Amino acid sequence: LNSFHSEFKYLDFPFTYFPQDYFTNANRELRKDAQQDYHLEYAMENSTHTVIEFARELHTCDINDKSITESTVRVIWAYHHEDVGEAGPKYHESNRGTKSLRLLNPEKTNVLSTAVPYFDLVNQDVPIPNKGTTYWCQMFKIPMLQEKHHVIKVEPVIQKGHEGLVHHILLYQCSSNFSDSVLDDGHECYHPNMPDAFLTCETVIFAWAIGGEGFSYPPHVGLSLGTPLDPHYVLLEVHYDNPTYKEGLIDNSGLRLFYTADIRKYDAGVIEAGLWVSLFHTIPPGLPDFRSEGHCTLECLEEALEAEKPSGIHVFAVLLHAHLAGRGIRLRHFRKGEEMRLLAYDDDFDFNFQEFQYLKEEQTILPGDNLITECRYNTKDRARMTWTWPFIIKSPKQYKNLSFMDAMNKFKWTKKEGLAFNKLVLSLPVNVRCSKTDNAEWSIQGMTAFPPDIERPHQAEPLVCGASPTSLHGNVCLELLLSFVVLGSTLSTRSPCP
Repeated sequence: LNSFHSEFKYLDFPFTYFPQDYFTNANRELRKDAQQDYHLEYAMENSTHTVIEFARELHTCDINDKSITESTVRVIWAYHHEDVGEAGPKYHESNRGTKSLRLLNPEKTNVLSTAVPYFDLVNQDVPIPNKGTTYWCQMFKIPMLQEKHHVIKVEPVIQKGHEGLVHHILLYQCSSNFSDSVLDDGHECYHPNMPDAFLTCETVIFAWAIGGEGFSYPPHVGLSLGTPLDPHYVLLEVHYDNPTYKEGLIDNSGLRLFYTADIRKYDAGVIEAGLWVSLFHTIPPGLPDFRSEGHCTLECLEEALEAEKPSGIHVFAVLLHAHLAGRGIRLRHFRKGEEMRLLAYDDDFDFNFQEFQYLKEEQTILPGDNLITECRYNTKDRARMTWTWPFIIKSPKQYKNLSFMDAMNKFKWTKKEGLAFNKLVLSLPVNVRCSKTDNAEWSIQGMTAFPPDIERPHQAEPLVCGASPTSLHGNVCLELLLSFVVLGSTLSTRSPCP
């Protein structure tokens, strides 16, 4: 085993032997690590399975080991059906693969009874255009409930074979002043002929992204349905990713919502904090490390959380979201100029593995706090600008009738110029956009503010070898126990700590 070393390409596991650390040298040859950091906990073998459980510290201080953090880890596995002989491990051939995991994400133990009612919000025969990206919007009516209920779990319903086509799904709350006439066949989002009714749906009440599983609310929390203030109509927005421009695709995907009349103590809500999709967010090509910031300012949170004084709101889960150029995301939290503990982070973001991070302990956001979503991008393999919003230039003359992208691509970007552009962008005034549930605007809508004077980028605390759990922000176990079940094609993880 290779200690989750990120540069290791293949893994041959000596099943009948004590788990050992391996690494690859400069010639990509497999070498045994002189410092062995795994400890055997349990082993079992029968006619169909070999099971080995072993543990190691999260931070071993071995340069050939990868520290295990709350970020995404690419677990690489390979095996041969025969045991290791005197000549060493046999080549695994096609018995290999990878899996992105967050090993320290708390386990989700909420198992629903089969009797729990549910309803589906699922698209019907949506034709996917033969283009790279399509956003499809469909209005739905929530089932009529005579009293308050709570949604306690949401699952993606992805058409078989379309797991790589459906990139993410957003569920928006819409105005209640509609009739069922808005329930048509759906339309492409952000399109000139998109119905006006769709424009009233701006507040996200749930989000799912590729690689994620179903989301269970904590036992004391639920998403409210059935009261006059709750949504009667919702908008389902599905982002289809079709990079090969495949034709003739028809999709029937969406969400399944489980609900109960057994009301929980707290109602759930959603805060979106990040960069608004706009022409101002552009990333030059050829840069291994470009930084962007999205600001949820203290003025916005002061007004938005006015009704939550003095206790604020309590965050129990975070979904970090980016696209193909994304490499890392950190949600920073500030109070009265002082930086608090990170709400969430992923320094090894995987575009194809976006799941909720359940916080080990709820964290409080108070009115007057501010949030910064810090994103890190890599465009080293791109020759053109990366950006999100098209428009045509009218002047100056040399750029007239060119798209902004074409004009920017005429510039010969170097790494030095790209870094200078990044520094300039991070120092420019921020345009603040804050939206209410009912589509109204906060009084500070459209205000500009300079970014706060903070350390950029966020500096992580140094890793301490053999540190106690308290130095790792709370009840983080120092030992990670892994169970590999070979030939049964399963991989499970659990913690030996109480």
